[in-house]
Amino acid sequence: MEKARYAEVNIVYEGKDISTPVNKYLESFTYEDIASGESDRVSISMHDIDRQWMDAWMPDKGSHISCTLVLNNWNDDNTVEELYCGEFELDEMSFSGRPLSCSLGAVSIPRDEPFHTQLRTKTWENISIQQIASEIAGRASVELYYEADDIVIEILEQNEQTDCSFLFSVCEDYGLAMKLYSNRIIIFDEAVYENRTSVCTVNEADMSKWEYKSTLEGTYTGANVRFTDPNNEEEYTVCIGGGNRILEINENVDSIMDAERKGIARLKKENKKAVTLNITMKTDLRILAGTCVDITGLGGRINGKYYVDKGSTSKSGNGVCQTKLTMHRVVPRIESVSIITAQEEAESAMQGSAYTVVQGDTLWRIAKQFYGSGLEYEAIYEANKEVIESTAKARGKKDSSHGHWIFAGTVLTIPEKG
Repeated sequence: MEKARYAEVNIVYEGKDISTPVNKYLESFTYEDIASGESDRVSISMHDIDRQWMDAWMPDKGSHISCTLVLNNWNDDNTVEELYCGEFELDEMSFSGRPLSCSLGAVSIPRDEPFHTQLRTKTWENISIQQIASEIAGRASVELYYEADDIVIEILEQNEQTDCSFLFSVCEDYGLAMKLYSNRIIIFDEAVYENRTSVCTVNEADMSKWEYKSTLEGTYTGANVRFTDPNNEEEYTVCIGGGNRILEINENVDSIMDAERKGIARLKKENKKAVTLNITMKTDLRILAGTCVDITGLGGRINGKYYVDKGSTSKSGNGVCQTKLTMHRVVPRIESVSIITAQEEAESAMQGSAYTVVQGDTLWRIAKQFYGSGLEYEAIYEANKEVIESTAKARGKKDSSHGHWIFAGTVLTIPEKG
């Protein structure tokens, strides 16, 4: 006979195991596992008919708890699976009646109070993000786990910001994810994690609910980062990608490389919402925030590889446990880059519009976009014959086959329609 599947929670409060009383009164337990940008959280709701939690057992705000989700007989009989959710600080507490109930909320943050409350002003010079994170982690007396390139920044201002918010903003600017977990600061390159093998396949039959969304609003095919080089006062535009949905970025950057990194990171951030999928399913401890899953059974255009931005796992008082996953579609980052000076941009504007080729472009499609007819492609080819042919040869082609071969990152001049 198949054994009953059920979940329970183990909780340690200031070093004392309180799992038995918690599970006795538990109505729901929720663990929010977030890949980047926010702290993990747990929420605990209990009935309090015996008035224990509002009296002798009332916890103190600021106390620390650690939580472990335990799944019994989940996929097979006589099996026990555990997910250590981490260490948390109690920051919310409420009671209500009738019926009498108690709700506790806790956040995963370093125990050092100044890390998330004290405003700090500092100028950081000729320093890497890893060094910044290491100094901040040391000040907060927590571990640092850093898994990304060693990105060096010439100068950076921390202006009346907490160490927590400042470090997150730096990571976000350079396309890195930052997570606070169990008294650790974890920083990683999200693009690397997106390229990892999916932890499992989830079929439509595994989902109790799902919602798919695809949108163009607020997404982009390219970006322009404009800046003045502090070394020579030359004005540059770093063009990333191309197409007709261009994000204009005006930020303080140190160099062309710095502009490239920030532009690519900003594009990636904005385009995360292009294709999203939210599902509810039986809890699978392999699926955590920051992992990828393969989706099947929803149709050819919806199926594919998705990155988990957030997982919200909830256990009810009767032992049922489900997870809601918030995910975005994994697609190649837009990374093709071209650089033009202000003078070149002015000259190009005099001759016609500038357009940067994106992956999948053809001269026919570009002509249709600008002129309303693909038959006008010949005018674009003739105006850009030299750059089209030289680029094709640089890519190993004999020639462009009269504009058949064009490559992402090539900047074309679109002449005015005669």
